[in-house]
Amino acid sequence: MVDVVLAALGGRLRQSGSRGSAVVTLDRLNRSLARVVRELDQHGLWNHRLNAIEVRIVPYSWDCYGWQWYGSSGDICIPAVSMARIGDWFRGSYKSLADVLRYEYGHALADTHRGLFRSSRFRKVFHASHEDESAFEHDAEYHFSAYAATNASEDFAETFMHYLRHRGQLPAWHRAPVKAAKWQFITELCEAVRDGKRRW
Repeated sequence: MVDVVLAALGGRLRQSGSRGSAVVTLDRLNRSLARVVRELDQHGLWNHRLNAIEVRIVPYSWDCYGWQWYGSSGDICIPAVSMARIGDWFRGSYKSLADVLRYEYGHALADTHRGLFRSSRFRKVFHASHEDESAFEHDAEYHFSAYAATNASEDFAETFMHYLRHRGQLPAWHRAPVKAAKWQFITELCEAVRDGKRRW
């Protein structure tokens, strides 16, 4: 059984489990996690709240790459073996571990800075409250991925993943007005978190 815990950036991880290109290993998790923490820090987002979030490898998941325990422990869980990951790997559409962590840290940021997400700014840009579970119709002019249309929370996490991946620079192929507004929200969110704001 795999049970790996990262209590802090410098923490040690221990692993038992299998290795393979579609399997998350200790080495892959450490490299990807260090990269994403650097990205968060470069945007002024790495603070004591995010540092307190534990990243765990869990043995197995049928349908997801990872999850964040929003409103609970806050932990981020990454399955060592995910049927979703294996299926995508065989189809050639594998999502990087760094992207999974970027995405889950987007949820963690919303969890640890709720006052900034329960705001009219968020509702205006993402067209619903962060807690609203209503789905949207996917539109490439509005969403960074099809999954982003699931609800406003997933829309934010997908946008946040792209924001970190592209170092805060909106790629030309995503320069639709609604996407640009979401990007600007994240830029302002980074400033608010850096300045220690709890609310807008």
